Amino acid sequence: MKEYRYKDIKEITEIGILFKDDFKLLFEECRNEWCIEHKIKKEDSHCVAERDCLAQIPYFLFYSKNRIKVIFDEKGIFYKKKNENNFHDLQFILYKFGFSSYDMT
Repeated sequence: MKEYRYKDIKEITEIGILFKDDFKLLFEECRNEWCIEHKIKKEDSHCVAERDCLAQIPYFLFYSKNRIKVIFDEKGIFYKKKNENNFHDLQFILYKFGFSSYDMT
């Protein structure tokens, strides 16, 4: 499993996430892997990740072939609110592009 911080994201499109090191996470690959893992027909799910906003370090775990974890671990003044806002922003972006994530809380 590879781990990235939210601030390592360079761009998010309807295809996937591009990280600053030029690694590309593809949503359709994640959707396929999610369906295989959970024995679901692809047409029955748009899920690409699991998420936990109440974890000690909030995260999204994307179901690419090699799992990708995006963590929200900003430090400093107002860090909790910033992490919460970034977490919800990513959740909304996925929803906007027609994908979902499974709530682990």
